[in-house]
Amino acid sequence: MADGPEQAATEAVWHKVAELDELPEGRVKTVTAGRKSLALTHCAGAYGALDNHCPHQGGPLGEGSIENGLLRCPWHGYDYSPLTGTPPPGFTDAPACFPVEVRTDGIYVALPPERPRARTVSDVMVETMCAWGVTHVFGMVGHSNLGFADAMRSAEARGDLTFIGIRHEGAAAFAASAYGKLTGKLAACFAIAGPGSTNLLTGLYDAKVDRSPVLAISGQVPSKVRGRGAFQDLDLTAAFSDVAISSQTVQRDSDHAELMSLACKHALVQRGVTHLVLPDEVQVLPADATARVGTPSGRLADTSFAPPEAALAQAVALWPAPGGR
Repeated sequence: MADGPEQAATEAVWHKVAELDELPEGRVKTVTAGRKSLALTHCAGAYGALDNHCPHQGGPLGEGSIENGLLRCPWHGYDYSPLTGTPPPGFTDAPACFPVEVRTDGIYVALPPERPRARTVSDVMVETMCAWGVTHVFGMVGHSNLGFADAMRSAEARGDLTFIGIRHEGAAAFAASAYGKLTGKLAACFAIAGPGSTNLLTGLYDAKVDRSPVLAISGQVPSKVRGRGAFQDLDLTAAFSDVAISSQTVQRDSDHAELMSLACKHALVQRGVTHLVLPDEVQVLPADATARVGTPSGRLADTSFAPPEAALAQAVALWPAPGGR
């Protein structure tokens, strides 16, 4: 059962999340407090603040609706109290609930102080991707790729990466393909699970046909609900099998840096598309203390070339001397 507002940490930090007239009675919306996403509700004259992830399968409660006094998850119709997160009788899962105050200048929510961000599997993979020369990622952030997106945010803050948000995943794949054609370097495209990732396919076929190096990265539903008809649960490895040189699903115990290194290497060497699938829960796993970043050192052949020595000598001989015609 979720803790009530009265059980908040004594050192809670208050965040303004909405204006007084911003949320009508009987409505819910997604708000952000610090780095946390919340579902802010207004019901029966009071406000509630719940974790925005449905504990059932992670559905965005802030995109739900209040029906008969209950907050309904937009994915599977699970109902919760909009003010406390309490589920109906017979159910035990409940989203976390946070204290709310209505002040003269707006609606405030109290959250525990943010802990220092721990290094994750996604950080190891993003750092490896950057070490292989990826400087641009085109994509769309959503419910099933947030862990990897957060790692890219940190890399962008360090100046290692530029993330370019787009309005449709197909545009991300075409942009990555064009980048490879124009520069010869590797770029990445990024999407959520299900149709978000399959939207990449047309642009990726463009890269395949024109032999442009592209790294495609897909979020995926949590492993525990794969194959059970979860929201946006698709076999992405099968879907990408024709367009991609390789398509691998990253597991909890995978060598995460090695999988990213191989994806970057094959895309560059074979001039085509490689694909990585990242289950939601794997993205945020703490990185092993011994995890090292993969690099291209010793893994790529020297592709530099020079003209034959005789031809070079002949060209030099034909070049006019200083002051000559």
